[in-house]
Amino acid sequence: MQRGITGSSLGRSIGIGVGLGVAALAGCTANGGDEGIVVLKNVVPKADMGGCSFSSQETEVSLVRGALDVEFGTGYVVIAQLKSRISAVAGQESLRTVFTRGANIDIAFSDPTLFTAAEIDALNAKNLLHFMQPFTAPIAPNGGVQDVLFELIPPELSAALAAKPTFRTVVAQTSFTVVGDLAGGDVTSQKFQYPITVVSSGYKHDEGACALLSASFTPRVGNPCNPGQDGVVDCCTDAVGADVCPAVGQK
Repeated sequence: MQRGITGSSLGRSIGIGVGLGVAALAGCTANGGDEGIVVLKNVVPKADMGGCSFSSQETEVSLVRGALDVEFGTGYVVIAQLKSRISAVAGQESLRTVFTRGANIDIAFSDPTLFTAAEIDALNAKNLLHFMQPFTAPIAPNGGVQDVLFELIPPELSAALAAKPTFRTVVAQTSFTVVGDLAGGDVTSQKFQYPITVVSSGYKHDEGACALLSASFTPRVGNPCNPGQDGVVDCCTDAVGADVCPAVGQK
């Protein structure tokens, strides 16, 4: 049964990127059915002029497994590439366009002892393990493709892991199903499974004081849509001791 977007099922929301935005084990699809939407991949974003971009093209590179460093205090965002399986005759395309409502997300961990039963109950009470992430994006019929950025692991869940003194690493076994509307009826995607290795630290590289770093320095940015995931990020410290990630040299 589809989850709604009201009541206790309403999960979290962040800024949603659709189309072009200024964000081992393979991500995989469950066995197929008659779903009207297909989740193709998690798109690797491009770093354009200090931002992140994606273009809703099937030729975009996919990221088959994620990584998240909880030291950054962020969650994990995914750029899901969605494709329509709905067909339409010429002139009827607008009537056969799917309008997504969001994604139903479920999160489990490879280590069943990571959280106690009481801690799991508390996380569930906050809608951090099973929730809907609402977003709206149209997907045209006849093979139309749309990229949508949304939060897959909430920052509050990342913080709960960071707060555990003995935590070092675990695999978050995430899955999601996209739901939408088509001419007043429901349409869904297959369940898309995506593993994310979560670590306590290791992706933040300290370059020292920003004032001593060359203005021409080109930092590693990890994932340009969300520093703290999918790669090492070079950081520096500003005049008041705060981290600047990615680093911006001032010398």
